[in-house]
Amino acid sequence: MYSLYRHYKGRHYLRLATVTHSETLEPHIVYRSLYDNPVSRSWVRPEAMFLETLEDGVPRFTVVGAVRMAMPQDEEGLLLFGYDTWGEGRAAETFLEEAVAAPNHRRGTRFLLEDLDHQSVAKVGVLRFARGVVGLYSIATRPEMRGKGYGSVLVRAVMELLRLEEPETRFLLFSEVAPDMYERLGFRVLREEFQRFRPSVAMATGDTELTEFEAPYLDQYF
Repeated sequence: MYSLYRHYKGRHYLRLATVTHSETLEPHIVYRSLYDNPVSRSWVRPEAMFLETLEDGVPRFTVVGAVRMAMPQDEEGLLLFGYDTWGEGRAAETFLEEAVAAPNHRRGTRFLLEDLDHQSVAKVGVLRFARGVVGLYSIATRPEMRGKGYGSVLVRAVMELLRLEEPETRFLLFSEVAPDMYERLGFRVLREEFQRFRPSVAMATGDTELTEFEAPYLDQYF
């Protein structure tokens, strides 16, 4: 589990670990920025400074939730986040049965964002196609919590966790909402030749075109 913090200036960060300075034995916090920072994505700060309250009484960092992998007991509730959008008139029980049997659910991994009351508020599925090629799917927020940015924060947090393993990871997804939500996270709409599953819009991170190695993984979503 990784704690999610909001900096007093408004940006979000993911706390990765507490480490010990080799000379002073002072504890330090290692954390990751959840936005494009040209200087660095990963940072370290003395724990006392990370947790301090500024002169005006405002905490430097405020914990606002946590990101973790979904456990079996979480799955049913998470799947229902998308029922109002993807249910298509089916009974909730039928929707759940079909969702659990779907290939992406069986081979994917789910991450969730929970609030300070340990309530799950957003989810995203991860498909590890190959080293450096990752698909995101089934991005959804609890209906009553939509419009507050939870989905975007979770997607970015998961992307940064995976970039810790492979910095140059290419992320793929199919957007079923206005693409600008994902463009703010570094995705771009792919060329028309890759748009074979309309109305879902194929998108990817990176400034270069998909390679012959990467492009076929788009077909594995459906």
